[in-house]
Amino acid sequence: MSSTPRDVLPAPRAGAWLWRRGPTAWLLWPLSLVFCTLVRLRRLGYRLGLFASVRPRLPVIVVGNLSVGGQGKTPVVEALSRLYGAHGRHVGLLTRGYKSDHEGDIRLLQRGQTHPAAGDEANMLSELTGLPIAVGADRVAAAEALIDQHPELDLLISDDGLQHYRLGRDIEIVVQRPGGYGNGFCLPAGPLREPRSRLRSVDCVIDRGSDAVRERLGTAWNLLDARQRRPLDAFAGQPVHALAGIGFPESFFDALRAEGLNPRCQAFPDHHDYSALDLADLIDAPLLVTHKDAVKLRPIAEAQGWSDIWVVPLELELSDALQSELMQLLEKKTRG
Repeated sequence: MSSTPRDVLPAPRAGAWLWRRGPTAWLLWPLSLVFCTLVRLRRLGYRLGLFASVRPRLPVIVVGNLSVGGQGKTPVVEALSRLYGAHGRHVGLLTRGYKSDHEGDIRLLQRGQTHPAAGDEANMLSELTGLPIAVGADRVAAAEALIDQHPELDLLISDDGLQHYRLGRDIEIVVQRPGGYGNGFCLPAGPLREPRSRLRSVDCVIDRGSDAVRERLGTAWNLLDARQRRPLDAFAGQPVHALAGIGFPESFFDALRAEGLNPRCQAFPDHHDYSALDLADLIDAPLLVTHKDAVKLRPIAEAQGWSDIWVVPLELELSDALQSELMQLLEKKTRG
């Protein structure tokens, strides 16, 4: 489900060959053919029962993508949790805790809790939703631990995990951005973790660049005191910095410019592990950051006493047609 995407977003800075068919991509192309063959064989092995796939005791929705780099899954997961929660479902969330250095452990978050070992996306989801969350690379074990702890749950949503076939699932949703498939090659010549033909087997494709997904930046809140809030236009006409360590940082910077701001922008790699040195040149004026970055920046700001850092939330709304499609999909796939 998607309509015509808007302008293509600039590609992430890392791995430039992934986003165009230049000499490096063509040199690596034979390896990408081998990679595509192996991932097809692996998926076939799960379909034929050669590898074990385990279904948790509750229906599972997997929200993933085909490409490396941030395609905007986590805001979609938050929107889905709101949608299904509003229709009476008791939702629990699963996430790997990518780059937390504790992916081999299982950690449970609840009532908006955060933990340094949980990873930025898990902590952001916890703050946004307040829902029970299980964090761990073994999503099957994480799901069972979450169900044991919260018997009231009746639906699980996994943030990422499309290729984690050991986790049985009822619904597969792919989130994509304009330009997110880069040069169209599989790894290592391109950004694809699976060939684009995989889209034919998923239940729904949500295009972050389509009219079915409406995005806007919300009221900024202070990193050290969330009670302090400012509309974005309060930062117009003055020096301001912006920081983003997400898959497509320019999407955040462009959204700020669309609000009439003229920020000095500093991009970092997705899931960047920040230090005080990263912010040293950005604290002489208000600093605007994404919610994903905020959960990692807060301990630094507290230690340094930096109080002029503002979190700019992304508010995502699904169209009525897409909401209806998703509700019908859930009813159809989990009936009985």
